[in-house]
Amino acid sequence: MKKYILLYALFAVVCAFSAAGAVSLLKVSSVDVARHDGRLRIDMEFDTQSIRPGRDREVVFTPVIRSIGTADSIELAQVRICGRNRYYSHLRNDDLEPGERIYEAGRSDGVEYHAAVDFEPWMERCTIDMREEVANCCDPAIPTADSPVAELNYVPEPFVPEFRFVALTGDSIVERTAEGKAFIDFVVNRTEIKPDYRGNRKEIASIIESIDFVKNDPDATITRITIKGFASPEGSYSNNVRLAMGRTASLKEYVREHYNFPSEIMWTDYEPEDWEGFRARMLESDYPHRDEIIAMIDSDMEPDAKDAAIRRKYPQEYKHILENIYPGLRHSDYTVKYAIRTFVDIDELKAVFATDPGKLRPVDFQRIAATYPQGSPEYCATYLKAAEIYPHDAQAALNVANIMMAEGKLDSAAEYLHRAGDTPEAVYSRGVLAALKGDMERASALMGQASAAGLDIATSEKARLDAQRNRPTVKYFVGK
Repeated sequence: MKKYILLYALFAVVCAFSAAGAVSLLKVSSVDVARHDGRLRIDMEFDTQSIRPGRDREVVFTPVIRSIGTADSIELAQVRICGRNRYYSHLRNDDLEPGERIYEAGRSDGVEYHAAVDFEPWMERCTIDMREEVANCCDPAIPTADSPVAELNYVPEPFVPEFRFVALTGDSIVERTAEGKAFIDFVVNRTEIKPDYRGNRKEIASIIESIDFVKNDPDATITRITIKGFASPEGSYSNNVRLAMGRTASLKEYVREHYNFPSEIMWTDYEPEDWEGFRARMLESDYPHRDEIIAMIDSDMEPDAKDAAIRRKYPQEYKHILENIYPGLRHSDYTVKYAIRTFVDIDELKAVFATDPGKLRPVDFQRIAATYPQGSPEYCATYLKAAEIYPHDAQAALNVANIMMAEGKLDSAAEYLHRAGDTPEAVYSRGVLAALKGDMERASALMGQASAAGLDIATSEKARLDAQRNRPTVKYFVGK
């Protein structure tokens, strides 16, 4: 029976409270919620003049931050708005908890409320509610309502950009180079070639093989063959000039006659003494006086004086150099340059792409890519191969950067964008990358630059980005 009497009494308190004329418990004249430096700050002003719970009652307001999506929550400091008798009763009895705030109802100046808490990850999406309870001197507090104060959404909306691919325009003829070294032996002090002398047959075959590789390619036309002969520092410099020139000329004529090439595509050069090669071989050696010999090679002495000084000062090493290093310095470097014909038919272009894509120009890759839907595996594979064949082509690098961004490979995208130049499209794409990395301020600035340069897509995407950046993060339900 006592239990029922108590419930009836509580119900009567609530009814009496409503009948007393305090229709709305929560009256807030202003509210502001802000996130700053890892803290969430809540500022409110209660309109206590309109809160009239009755002389012997009080309203207890408790702000509660509640997560949206999880069970996390936190209660902030309470505020008690008391009728006159209840207010002085608290003061006389000193019965408030530390930090509790008590105010007399009906005051005209209002009550300012300030609270701040550490911002937790779960607060990215949360609500701030005001729990309201009515109490009197003798009975437990009775919950009356939870009034929504604000809803917070600090989770950025994902920015899904529109990637800007550019057409590859490079249409220069594809030129290739085949090169190698041949170590052809000559009879001492002679310049004529003897194909059957020592290992010459094999060395000459290496040159012939390189030329045949090009001549047998129906898409290739040889444009230039260069042969550069080198001699070792052994012997006088003047005689080595004669030998290098004569032996190079002999090899040129041998090749020209073998293929009946016109003389204008045959070029020669010579290096009387290969000191650079000598130095490289010495760096790889472990001779006791290696560094001293290298210092002599680097000196300003005349070539004959250098050779004589090394022979005189380091006779044991010179003997080994004469037998093991100098012979390797007598070589002929050859270069075969050739041009690839231009392909017209799209099916032929795709066939070349599948077998030897290095024969294609950037514009050829563009023609192939244009036959596929943007973003398809074939479309992306075409641009990836173009960037591989032409690593210094800014347009190809830009397109691959877009592919990398679409795949979420942002670090790789940044590397390609370094090589993409400074066109409006490249600047715009750097803005896209900044947005994907979460740097919206930099993204907006870069897109603004591209927009100012006349790129329409940058204008529209910047507007969309800024709208997302400036969206309200707090939605207020009272006081705003």
